[in-house]
Amino acid sequence: MSAPEISSALSVPLDRLAEGFAACFAGYVVPISGDVRAFEQRVRTEHVHLADSLVVVREGRVEALALVARRGTTSRVAAMAIVPGLRRTGVGRELLRRLMDEARGRGDHAVLLEVIESNAPAVALYERTGFQVRRRLVGWEGTPPEHAAPLEEIALSTALAAILREGEPGLPWQLAPETLAGLTAPTRAFRLGAAMAVVLETGPQDVMLRSLVVPGEQRRRGEGSRLLRALAAWLPGRRWRVPAIVPESLGAAFFAAQGLRRQPLTQLEMAHGLQAGEASVR
Repeated sequence: MSAPEISSALSVPLDRLAEGFAACFAGYVVPISGDVRAFEQRVRTEHVHLADSLVVVREGRVEALALVARRGTTSRVAAMAIVPGLRRTGVGRELLRRLMDEARGRGDHAVLLEVIESNAPAVALYERTGFQVRRRLVGWEGTPPEHAAPLEEIALSTALAAILREGEPGLPWQLAPETLAGLTAPTRAFRLGAAMAVVLETGPQDVMLRSLVVPGEQRRRGEGSRLLRALAAWLPGRRWRVPAIVPESLGAAFFAAQGLRRQPLTQLEMAHGLQAGEASVR
């Protein structure tokens, strides 16, 4: 197969890009929506730069893409996917080669990504390129015990300020304060005592916990548990979900104590230092 013609994602209207995004992820282990508003929110909150993102377009259709997010001198492969008919044809390898070359050309110091651990071909491609595993990311889901308490709804900016002050350092890209700062309604924030949480109702029976923080001096006093149980009482019978973007070492005992079980899907956070003598794509 001849080398694919790769261009900037800015060459494609946003609605067609969202449609192509869903088509490239057809059959993926996690369902991907082609809704343009959901796609726009991903682009905005994760700091995806469409000018630096790459697409392969044939006959007006996006058949492969690599979304590139940027913060300072760090880039992240926010998503890379190919339509089923072009998979295992070398298109992904060529996209990644171009992406890495452009990151070097910008003077980036590192490129990050997350990949589903069971996606062996993708993991192997990234490892051949020189990416190394930093840590495993996990998620949680279940129905916490309910215990009514007087919740206070607060501005997202208030919760963000607390996360900046009191949150864990070095969180993955999607949990970082910079990402949370881009969230908007219908995402909401609540406080009970010293604990604060950021939540999003994702369906009639599902709620996503985006962040929960307790000031250091108040930790291990049950503040986080009381807040989560009060939220469960506010939305009774709902299934709560923490996406698989949480470091494996963070919060396992807390989530298990709230009746949540670890999801079977796990991700690997990988990094490439863009140093001299690095491995090339083979």
